[in-house]
Amino acid sequence: MFLRFKNAVRIGLLVALLVVLPSTAIAKLKVCNHTDLVLLVAVGYDVPSGVVATEGWWRLYPGYCQIPIDLKMNDGRYFVHAQSDEKSTMPTDSFAWGEQHSLCVGGSDFKVEVAGECREGTEVAKFNALRKNWNNTQKVDIYHPERRYANLFRTKVAGVQRLLSIAGYQLGVIDGVAGEKTVEALNEVGIANSVFGFDFDRIFPLLERSALSDRQSQ
Repeated sequence: MFLRFKNAVRIGLLVALLVVLPSTAIAKLKVCNHTDLVLLVAVGYDVPSGVVATEGWWRLYPGYCQIPIDLKMNDGRYFVHAQSDEKSTMPTDSFAWGEQHSLCVGGSDFKVEVAGECREGTEVAKFNALRKNWNNTQKVDIYHPERRYANLFRTKVAGVQRLLSIAGYQLGVIDGVAGEKTVEALNEVGIANSVFGFDFDRIFPLLERSALSDRQSQ
């Protein structure tokens, strides 16, 4: 009986230690798109040589949270820049996020080893520094200054509405609510492409192609 109790005490102490000790999980940067626009994301970070490197672009659909770069959050500075994808955004609705630091980015998939010196094929973009905190939550929330939605699902619906509008559908106000006109337009697109319901993982790429095709034909 004593041995069992002693083992139970050891187990209890082990569980207590696991609860009390801070998490040693690898913290990674997560970016959440709270806008109704398709965003392109670039990340900057300190490297051992003492300079800042940048990488991009990662496509982030409305209402999605993703880890853009498979990089352990070590000591040092991290920076984030986001901009609307011009291929799926009307010119009057362009958007950029970042204002604190000027770093160099490329025009397509890129990695700039020394982002403080722009060379041929790169240009300056504005980044915001990441505020790292004590509990390993390294999340960046990107909002539009004029449009906010109640939750991420509403944000996804608003993103779908915006792409449908670019593709020529007359939906009225973009509000993140799946009303009759939005559902009818989605059904029309879905039936033609065997996509049904709110399958956003398939809907967004499909609507991007439709919006781009419509803009090119204008």
